[in-house]
Amino acid sequence: MPEMVETSPGHKGGALKYERVKRHLRNTLRQNSAPVVTTLFDLYRLDSGFPGFDASQAQPDLPRRLDMLKQALHADVVAEAGCQPNRFIPYIQPYEFEALLFSDVPTLTRVEPGWLAASDALAAARAAAESPEHINDRPETKPAAHLERELNNPSYRKRRHGPIVAQKIGLAKIEAECAFFAAWLAQIRELAQP
Repeated sequence: MPEMVETSPGHKGGALKYERVKRHLRNTLRQNSAPVVTTLFDLYRLDSGFPGFDASQAQPDLPRRLDMLKQALHADVVAEAGCQPNRFIPYIQPYEFEALLFSDVPTLTRVEPGWLAASDALAAARAAAESPEHINDRPETKPAAHLERELNNPSYRKRRHGPIVAQKIGLAKIEAECAFFAAWLAQIRELAQP
């Protein structure tokens, strides 16, 4: 069952301080009702208090940077919760959840009638990157910035449009375009194997 961690009273998701996340993960992993816990954090603006954050900043290679962060997060959470290591699967999405929506720009721009005019600009942003997950993490060029800048009438709203667009695109297409996301889902699917 997905959960969003409170960032402050009455607000959930985004801009989480690591200590709050760590506490939530520890408490969840200590419950017998949660056999396995996983995360989905955006790499963009990840809290500098995350384990391995400083060391990962010097790493120019995206896969290595993500591995460093996930390994450090895994070790810290497992030690804090006192759980079996296989009960926690850390995942950090490069660079944002919105990157997944660039897996199929034509489907994305058909979600709202006013969005078709943004097709060329969003397709160009996608074409300029190795994959949707490589659309970079600068404030003006992160995936969400492209969507917020280009999509009008209505404007893109993460919590409203994100799930709708992802559902319309479908997991198969997203996995075909987003290798990091696909690898995470493969880990989760392995849990269901006898």
